Amino acid sequence: MESQNRLRSRNQSHKTETQQQSSGIMNKEEGLDLISAEEAEVRISAKRQARFEARNMRMKEIEKKRKEEEKDPTSGNTSGPDSTLIKEEKRNQQRNYSSPRKSSSDCSSEGESENYNSNVRDLKIELKELEEKFRKTMVTNAGLDNEKSSLVYQIDLLKDRLEERDELHSLVKKELREKHRQVELLKKSHDDAGRSVRLLQAQLDEQCLLLTERGFVKVGSTELIDTNDDDTIFPPKEEQEKRTRGIVSNETAHILSACGSGPLDLQIKRLAEERNDLQDTVGRLKLDLEEQKTNNLKLERLTSEEDAEKEAKRLIDEYKFKFQKCEQDSATLATNVARLETQVVRFKTAAETAERSEHELKAERRKLQRELRESSTRIDELETSNKHLEARLAKLKTAKSNLLKEL
Repeated sequence: MESQNRLRSRNQSHKTETQQQSSGIMNKEEGLDLISAEEAEVRISAKRQARFEARNMRMKEIEKKRKEEEKDPTSGNTSGPDSTLIKEEKRNQQRNYSSPRKSSSDCSSEGESENYNSNVRDLKIELKELEEKFRKTMVTNAGLDNEKSSLVYQIDLLKDRLEERDELHSLVKKELREKHRQVELLKKSHDDAGRSVRLLQAQLDEQCLLLTERGFVKVGSTELIDTNDDDTIFPPKEEQEKRTRGIVSNETAHILSACGSGPLDLQIKRLAEERNDLQDTVGRLKLDLEEQKTNNLKLERLTSEEDAEKEAKRLIDEYKFKFQKCEQDSATLATNVARLETQVVRFKTAAETAERSEHELKAERRKLQRELRESSTRIDELETSNKHLEARLAKLKTAKSNLLKEL
């Protein structure tokens, strides 16, 4: 009975363990991910050890019972159902032999009844032993059935997890293919942007060549502050206003170079200041002319008319010549300033549009490069996760194969 209780307690503990394992597997989705091949082997070895211990206990109990049967005097010559059959045949023969002498041999009948009672006692003992063995075998069969059902349940769970891992693996492969396709599209768009940038650069070079052939030159500062290949720091608006660019003829460029170095706006401002200075000079000369006229009138009164007229004519001619020269210089400067102002306005708009398009192209290039880097890092992460999943799948397959071999 103690052995039966032990077996029952062991089976119940095994059932509770299997139920706990199954509930843990059902509740935690990532439970099987943590089970490696080594843990499966450890569990299998523990189960083997438990079965081996149970087998040893059963063998010890059987040996103990055999020893008790050998020591029991009531079961002295009985060795199973064959001996009982032999004894019954002997009793029948003795009965048949002693039936005609029943009246004369009372002592022999009493001995036969005692033998019959002892045989019945032996049969009852053997029946109890057989019932005990049957109960033990039923208990062991129930434990084995429970173990089998738990193992079948675990195998079904492992199959379900394996199917889920296969689906997850296929989804990861699909996502990897999608990311690879997106990377290819990004590379293609990056190549298109590079080609467009090269085309714009070629157009700018061709524009410079055509301007040089037709006698025009670019004026103004066109530098940009380049830090690296990816990013370009554009100057602020104040600096961009100072770095105005324009296309002028060689003569105008020579005039602007005579005004000194610097941006185009500054050179035009210098020309305007020079024009204002010349206009002031012309005004002062006009005032001087008026003063000279008044002086001439005074001289006419003092000197003779001929000398006064000659001197006045000479002075008038001289001042007229100076005045005409000043007016011509002022007119040329005014026309140059007006032409330069119109050219400055036109080239300002062209430069702003070109700089805006260039800024947009470089911003798009930076964006594409950043997306390319992000997609490459994402691809690397997906590849590493795919490798981890494949390794886990291989471990699960090995664990499954080991469990199937054990079953």
